Amino acid sequence: MNKFFIIPVDSAIQEFREHLKCHPRSILSARYGDGKSYFIDAFMKDPAVKKEFQILKIYPVNYQVLENRDIFDIIKYDVLLQMGLNDMLDPAQEISSLDAFLFCMKSNGLDLLESLFNVASSIEGVSTVKAIGKVGKGAVGVIQRIQEAIKDYKEYKRGESSILDKYMGEMDKTPIYEEDPITKIIQNNLAAWRKKRGNKNKRVVLLFEDMDRIDPAHLFRILNVFSAHMDFSYKYAINPDDSLYGNKFGVNNVVMVIHYENLESIFHHFYGDNTCFEGYIHKFADKGRFVYSLKVKSLEYYYQCLVQLTNLPENIVKEILPNDRIRSRTLRELGNSLDNVEQQRKEIEDCPNDITALMVCMRRLGLDDNEIISCFRRTAEQNMIAWMRYLYPYLNHCGLIEDSSIQLVDHEGRKHGYYFHNKLDCLEVGSTSFTSEGHFWKIGEVLQQVLTLVSK
Repeated sequence: MNKFFIIPVDSAIQEFREHLKCHPRSILSARYGDGKSYFIDAFMKDPAVKKEFQILKIYPVNYQVLENRDIFDIIKYDVLLQMGLNDMLDPAQEISSLDAFLFCMKSNGLDLLESLFNVASSIEGVSTVKAIGKVGKGAVGVIQRIQEAIKDYKEYKRGESSILDKYMGEMDKTPIYEEDPITKIIQNNLAAWRKKRGNKNKRVVLLFEDMDRIDPAHLFRILNVFSAHMDFSYKYAINPDDSLYGNKFGVNNVVMVIHYENLESIFHHFYGDNTCFEGYIHKFADKGRFVYSLKVKSLEYYYQCLVQLTNLPENIVKEILPNDRIRSRTLRELGNSLDNVEQQRKEIEDCPNDITALMVCMRRLGLDDNEIISCFRRTAEQNMIAWMRYLYPYLNHCGLIEDSSIQLVDHEGRKHGYYFHNKLDCLEVGSTSFTSEGHFWKIGEVLQQVLTLVSK
């Protein structure tokens, strides 16, 4: 978002903090372009949030998913990479010999680092070497145990079935649901991380960004996995909010960033119009969603930015560019309209009110030249003396002033004469008589001349 258009989000940050404390699974809903990514970044940088939350943010839209690879396999490794980057892996952590052997079976005998390299290549935007280096330092015990298990795995692949006897007793005691070794590595390290000083009361939040943009099959695969986790809790009479089964990996919160109405539309397109969306999504977010919207505040703030940019009175800016012209614009569109405005209009000396800056913004918002001229003309004709002050530097620059005066014709055909007198500290403007022999400029023609100072 444009640095000039930074809307205060303190109240929204506080509301989302409280929301996370009572919603273990939630949807952060906002329309495209309404600044949700900016809000998330601001939320994560907030000092109070840093004290209460550890956020693991991942972008499934960046995954290059192969047809024979489950997207959730990549997510598990991505979570592990993010934990490594956030120093959440304990070098002293180990896994059982069974988990190590199961990992070898699942990854075809690869050790953890080799498997990480294979999967990390499917994740764009991750510094693979840095992330895997962090994981390696924080998972020494795990890596050693897996390397030991590789020997057993090779024997098993050569047909030595007796190897399984070594693990059968341990397998009988382990529920199938827990048999995923990467998940257990994540869970064990989270448990160890929580025991460290300063982390005991922190909530770990797994946040999925840009879920609107991923393939529907992958989107619902992710939602189904987390929903199934909750179903498992109820099936075994375990409170999902008080156990590791409440959320996958043992995190406190899972947040999907996606516009709720978009999600509903995608669901019906994918599963059919007669399927029950509310029943489906309740499995994941059973306590509601967090709707992020700064629409009203953003419009008022946008006007403040225009006033700061142009040095025109706020009521004048709102008359030229009324609310109904910008109400439908996204935050991104509003912010982009303010970006590097000075590069798109010609600099005029001694110009206290920057009319051309406002013209640049209006063009960027999609108004054509006729609309822009019409908006300015209607406002100017309501108070011509005041507007002669605003327009004087441009009139002078364009050579429209003769003998320190100008003759104008308004939209109704009425003729006006104005004189200008530069004093030491101010510009004096007043009405004067006009002669039928002099040149009369139409207001629209004058504004058209000013608009030529703005590049398209």
